[in-house]
Amino acid sequence: MKLSAARVAEQFHSLLDGLGADVFGLYLGVERKLNAVGALDVSWHMATGDPGLVRGLLGKRRDLLIVEHARLREFAVVISARGIGTALHVSWMLMASPRIANDLLRTVRITPEGGSRYDLGSELDLLDALDLNGFVALTQLALKSAIRELTKEEPDDGPEQFSDLDSTL
Repeated sequence: MKLSAARVAEQFHSLLDGLGADVFGLYLGVERKLNAVGALDVSWHMATGDPGLVRGLLGKRRDLLIVEHARLREFAVVISARGIGTALHVSWMLMASPRIANDLLRTVRITPEGGSRYDLGSELDLLDALDLNGFVALTQLALKSAIRELTKEEPDDGPEQFSDLDSTL
């Protein structure tokens, strides 16, 4: 997936006080959780993201953890962490990069809602949509687990919900 061509479909950001030096600890925690879950179609790698060749050469770049699903190639999750003084800025973004084959499916699909070729995800059937939701939930679980590791917070007894992240930290 080429990130420069991707659009942000969903995102979450958080600022963790006192953890500004734990950037790689967060990445390692996410990778540990993804590895422990062992989802077969999910892979991840570290990459350097930059806004373009010239700006990248001038030093404007960041380390990113990119998580991908083998059957949902149009989507990827990007996790970014960077220290801002003593705080750690954590970003989770679901990126969507339109693919020509899926553009064609969206164009020819006849649905009661109408829609256009730019409605990313509208070509997914029920099972693909469930797979996408599971992939998103897995990456959110891994990030929440890594944040818990860093903050030494005990897990709650309720179900894992990403939206609760900002209210528990």
